[in-house]
Amino acid sequence: MLYPIGRSVYNGLDIKLTGNVNNPIKYVKRANFQVSYTYSRFINSGGANPTVPGNSDQDFVIAAIDNRDPNGFAGPSTLDRPNQLNFGGYFDLPLKFRLGFVSHFWSALPTSIQIPTAAGGTTASAGEIFLSDFTGDGSVGDLMPGTKVGAFGRSVSLSDLTSLINNYNTNIATNLTPAGQALVSAGLFTQAQLMALGAHPSTIAIPPTDQANMRGMRAFDLTLAWDGKFRERFTISPSVGFYNLFNFSNFDLPGNALSGSLTGSSGSINGTSNATRPDRVGVGTGVFALGSPRVIEFGLKLTF
Repeated sequence: MLYPIGRSVYNGLDIKLTGNVNNPIKYVKRANFQVSYTYSRFINSGGANPTVPGNSDQDFVIAAIDNRDPNGFAGPSTLDRPNQLNFGGYFDLPLKFRLGFVSHFWSALPTSIQIPTAAGGTTASAGEIFLSDFTGDGSVGDLMPGTKVGAFGRSVSLSDLTSLINNYNTNIATNLTPAGQALVSAGLFTQAQLMALGAHPSTIAIPPTDQANMRGMRAFDLTLAWDGKFRERFTISPSVGFYNLFNFSNFDLPGNALSGSLTGSSGSINGTSNATRPDRVGVGTGVFALGSPRVIEFGLKLTF
C-alpha cells in the first residue's frame, strides 16, 4: 500500500511579455518575440536518496527521510529552480531571410547533504545504525544533522560547507547515534567501549580549496533561414542553426549533477575540484541535449 503522507508544494509567479510588430527597426520587416520569467519555490519531503535530483520527482514515489516523521526534513526539492528566464522569437529580414532565436537562463539546482554509509550512499552494511542513523528510525545514510532536504545551494552555501563539516567532525562524529545511546542506556556497553569498537559516526573529509559548486543552466540558440518560393506551390528553405551559440559550459542537469553524499570522491560536493568535475553536460544525441556544447545544424526543407 502507498499512502499520501508526504508533502509537495510548488509556488510560482510567472510573468510573460509577448510582441508582434511590423517594421520595428530598419531592415526588420516583422518581429515576433516572447520573454518569460518565473520566480518559484518547490518544496517536498525528500526521498530515500535525496542527493539525486531524479529521486525528488514525486511522480515516482518518494520515500520518507525519517519514517517516524515523514515531513520533518521537508525542504527545497532537488528539482527546484527559483529563477528561470526564457526568451525567444524571430525577425523577418530583407531578401526573404528569417532570424530566429531561443534562450534559457536558469538558476542552479540544490542538493541534500548526506552522511554516506560505510558502503557508500544509502546502502546499509553491518552495524550501520551505529554509523549513519541519526534519527533512530532504522534508516541509514541520513542527512547531515541540522540540515534538511535541498540544503546545499540554499541554506548552506559552498563557503559554509567546510565549517559545517568541521562542526560535524568535532561534535557529532565523536558521539553515538540513537542506536548506540540505547545500548548505553540499557547498560550493555559504555560509550567508551562503543567508541573503541568504532560503533560511532565516521569523520568526513573537508572540501578541497577549489571545490566545485552547483551551477545554473545557460543556453542561446540561433537559426538563420531563407524562404524561396517558386511557381506558387514550391518552396525551398535552407537553414543553419547554432545550438548553444556561445558554447556555455553547463553543469548539474538532473541526469548528471554533483552528489550531496559526502564521500569525498570525485562527483561529490566535498571532493570535486573545478578542474576535474565530471558533471558537465555532454554532447548528447543530435541537437536534442539541452545545455550541451555548441552544435551546428544545416537544414533543407522542401514544401510542395
